[in-house]
Amino acid sequence: MKTIRRLTSLLLVACFLTPIGSVRGAVATRSASSAPRLLTRAVLTQQPVAKPQTVAELQARITALLDQPKFAAARWGILVKAGQDKIIFERDADKAFMPASNMKLYTSSSALDAFGPEFKIKTSVYATKAVGRNGTLAGDLILYGRGDPNLSPRFDGDNPDKYDEHKPADKIAPIERLADQIKAAGVKIITGSLIGDDSFFADDLIGPGWEWDDLQFYYGAEVSALTVNDNCVSFTVTPGKKVGDKPTITVQPQTEFIKIVNNATTTANGIARVGVNRPLNSNTIEFFGSMPRTRDKFEVNIAIHDPAAFAATLLKEALARRQIRVLGKATRADAVARVAKPFDESKLKELASIESQPMAELLKVVNKQSQNLHTELLLRQLGANGGQHELDEYGRPKPTIARGNEARRQFLQKAGVDITPLSLRDGSGLARQDLVTPRATVRLLEFMLTHPHANVFRESLVVAGTDGTLERRMRDTAAAGNFRGKTGTLSYVNALSGYVTTKRGQVVILSSMGNNYTGPGRDVTAVLDQICVMLAEYEGEL
Repeated sequence: MKTIRRLTSLLLVACFLTPIGSVRGAVATRSASSAPRLLTRAVLTQQPVAKPQTVAELQARITALLDQPKFAAARWGILVKAGQDKIIFERDADKAFMPASNMKLYTSSSALDAFGPEFKIKTSVYATKAVGRNGTLAGDLILYGRGDPNLSPRFDGDNPDKYDEHKPADKIAPIERLADQIKAAGVKIITGSLIGDDSFFADDLIGPGWEWDDLQFYYGAEVSALTVNDNCVSFTVTPGKKVGDKPTITVQPQTEFIKIVNNATTTANGIARVGVNRPLNSNTIEFFGSMPRTRDKFEVNIAIHDPAAFAATLLKEALARRQIRVLGKATRADAVARVAKPFDESKLKELASIESQPMAELLKVVNKQSQNLHTELLLRQLGANGGQHELDEYGRPKPTIARGNEARRQFLQKAGVDITPLSLRDGSGLARQDLVTPRATVRLLEFMLTHPHANVFRESLVVAGTDGTLERRMRDTAAAGNFRGKTGTLSYVNALSGYVTTKRGQVVILSSMGNNYTGPGRDVTAVLDQICVMLAEYEGEL
């Protein structure tokens, strides 16, 4: 999931004006300005440019890319390093830049160092009373989350390499498995409530520094220790049979948790102009605009509000399909509520549980797919690693994310990173207050080369021309299958950091960041990619 800002109007309204009609298709772009021939793969194929033969030529070629007139107002931060002390190129490497999803390198390496590659996260279902012989639970059922991001149908089996952030399902398989275990425990009726408990993390649901117009979409989903289906739902809109009819709107997973208001209409022809609006603290989702009869369908993923209550509702609905009645409501218990009524596992009976995939696999989704929510869960997992919540001077739990950030800073210092110029606000890079330097990023990548779990970290990174966010970039070049690293994309922010191997077999570490360019983002990514390609093609000694 890329940290790409979408254009929205007031009240979190998204109007999709392209024939594609998806969230991804809603990004407004300017027409491409003319670019030097060495910047595009198509022209590279038709009229190849001579490869740099010396380090001086390599440096000159990179300088020429950065100094194009159209980038006059932009800021570049670049550091290219080979070996311990060999600086190949640098520009403003000690200045602070918005990293976008390059921030995930900082979070994922910290989590791997703290927990190791085999670490798993457990989700449990507890009963507050013993189950009677007649199957009656005369108490509450608690669905207790500890930050597992895998309660989702978005994996192909157990293979995180096949994770699909847009894969919908009518039912959530992990929730169904928990419901099966509850049934096997002999439960037939629950007289109390079904409580979605996300008190394991003590934080606001919205990440620090996030902007309100990101929050309705899947990439800005609320963060909760009890996360299901990436805390979003998938809608499919199909046109009505006649002009003037309302389109048909279906939701996956099938749930009563959200309310749909359909104010859209079917037109004879034209393009889809479907708008979506979910107010910040609501699960009422309005559709408006028009859908032509000639259009097959329109799909969109929208984040829900209150993930723990969403999870509890899904489990309650799964139990109902097994003829298990819950007489009470599906509700939420957070860390503030648990101050007055602490969660005490020793006084509860565990009826069901499920575990996440190991950390080594979780990191592949974070770094290859650039999944924001999963990264935020890892940062909070770092904060929860110290035990019980401490209370502040107001008697409220101290934020878990603050402890997570402190653990991340301590790891970076151990890695030899100068943290003085860094601003580490969130885990994923969605916050525009995140600031890092290319030198800090290169030092982190250098440290991870010799880390005990270096291979696990390397395998989590996206591969140029092969998978994840680089699947379509640098194909048919020397960097394809060679460069491993992390992309980063926000409005006016592009970054690319990682490892590339030259023709001679030298491993090069680079961090490249472009900020404040208001033209098409592909202009900047073309430069970043071309630097990687030139390094991969380089045949001399660096």
